[in-house]
Amino acid sequence: MFNLSKRGAVDSRLPATDSVSPSAANSSRGGTDIERELVRVAFKDTLRATGVPADWLSCEVRLVADRGMAERMQVHLVMQQWSGHLLRYAVAFQTQLRQCLDRYEPSVDHGQYEWVWRFSADCASPFPTMPAPEEWAKKLEASKTQKPPELFERRKAPRTAAAPGPSKPGVVNPATTAKPDLRDVFSHL
Repeated sequence: MFNLSKRGAVDSRLPATDSVSPSAANSSRGGTDIERELVRVAFKDTLRATGVPADWLSCEVRLVADRGMAERMQVHLVMQQWSGHLLRYAVAFQTQLRQCLDRYEPSVDHGQYEWVWRFSADCASPFPTMPAPEEWAKKLEASKTQKPPELFERRKAPRTAAAPGPSKPGVVNPATTAKPDLRDVFSHL
């Protein structure tokens, strides 16, 4: 009458939700709740360890069922406030968060999680529109002509006279240091 023994196919176009899919086979609601809480705790610990302000970045954990009825954990890191500095270190932050998860739960391969970076609608990006297509061509051409020397070439290059400044090694003189263009954190690409 109800044909309960047959499971229907899961539509891959279904949106991801914060709850476990009721049709997912062999899922344990308690286990996924613990995993989600572990990700949230590791996220907060990583924020504290890196010094990133807590109101700049948030974390959402979602469980997504695919066509084969397997479940994947998605970790959404949502930028709440624009920071070019944070964007520059986004991959390092994600890596440190994954390493924190690995310390807490070494038996789980957290590298298999899907990592998603999103931007809140009100994150106040200074780049609300895309630049003209010609600007990308200029950046590409500049990157081809201004490649940094290879590691061994730098070692073989003759040393130049030191600029006037501090005599202590490792101390940087701000007057002789080039200032990066802070308006475009991806200007070197």
